[in-house]
Amino acid sequence: MSADAPRLVVMIAGSRWENTRGTDHRLAEALAKRASVLWVDPPTPIFGPAASGRPPLRPGYALDGIKPGMLRLRVAAPPGFTKPVLRDVVKALVGRAIRATLRELPFEHCATILLSPREVFPVGIGGRKILHVTDDWVAGSAMMGLSQQAVSSTLHSNIDEADTVCIVSPSLGALITDRNPGCVPVILPNGCLSSSGSGQRSNSGAAPERRAVAALVGQLNERLDLDLLDQLVASGVEIEVIGPRRERDPQVRRRLDTFLASEGVSWLGEIDEGDAFARMQTAAVGITPYADTVFNRASFPIKTLDYLAAGMQVVSTDLPSARWLNSEWVNIADSATNFVHMVRQALAAQEPDQFVAARRSFASQHTWDARARQLMAMIDKGD
Repeated sequence: MSADAPRLVVMIAGSRWENTRGTDHRLAEALAKRASVLWVDPPTPIFGPAASGRPPLRPGYALDGIKPGMLRLRVAAPPGFTKPVLRDVVKALVGRAIRATLRELPFEHCATILLSPREVFPVGIGGRKILHVTDDWVAGSAMMGLSQQAVSSTLHSNIDEADTVCIVSPSLGALITDRNPGCVPVILPNGCLSSSGSGQRSNSGAAPERRAVAALVGQLNERLDLDLLDQLVASGVEIEVIGPRRERDPQVRRRLDTFLASEGVSWLGEIDEGDAFARMQTAAVGITPYADTVFNRASFPIKTLDYLAAGMQVVSTDLPSARWLNSEWVNIADSATNFVHMVRQALAAQEPDQFVAARRSFASQHTWDARARQLMAMIDKGD
């Protein structure tokens, strides 16, 4: 390969491209402005409900374009590929497909970024290996429907294999060092949308008129403090909910049913990202009502920074990631009573336009583009 060939980053994602957009999607798009990206979907079963759009059995994988600078690799896998007896077989199939694809592409492969609790670094492809740990995958394994033992074992192996380990929050540090005391992880937090991005309102001009509603944006699942949401409803706060339901626990399902059907709660489901951002720009306050769990304490909710990018007031439960931001624009509640009080106070506030601009200015330091620059610097350091 010529030294002048354009560079390519392999991104082994934790979800399929068509799934709900998360850290891997947004980071991949930001990276694609700096290098070509080969997005690798989780394996697709050849039979069953999840087999829709599976690649052909021969050669067992398919390559297609997603958008400029981005390609997607889909790999076919036998039924039951998550079971222990087949895991090694599927890992070999994925690795073979990646190696074959890299041979076909006119790019210089410079790095592999792994963001999955299930997959491993493929052998024999070179380049810098970066493990990006986006959650406490071990603590959250049941919520993801995965074996805790398998997730822990895979994580240990990937930490040892990686040249660099990134974590989205300082609280994940112990998860890494407990498995490899010699590994010093790098903090690479989640980012946010740009307030001047495509289809979004510019920073210029007067702030939009705000609706007296609290916005809850993102996936609805076991992360949420449903007791806290019930207290908000009981206090008379109007809540606009944007995002898909992804709960697994039957009790959480019943409670979400009740919450979403409550008077004063409107649920829009999963809508286009640009449309969601437009609604956020007209809501008075964004809420991050996460329960106090090991999994959540290690998380870095995307929604908090997105609220700030939209110029919204923000109220969050007491998460280490919220404190890490160290911003006067993030109101951190240390109790349910304080959370409700802060939300009601935000709804009643009459704010000057410069407060909105200040929140957007703070968020502009934490965009996905900023995170991609940091990640590319790690890759360049290893070249």
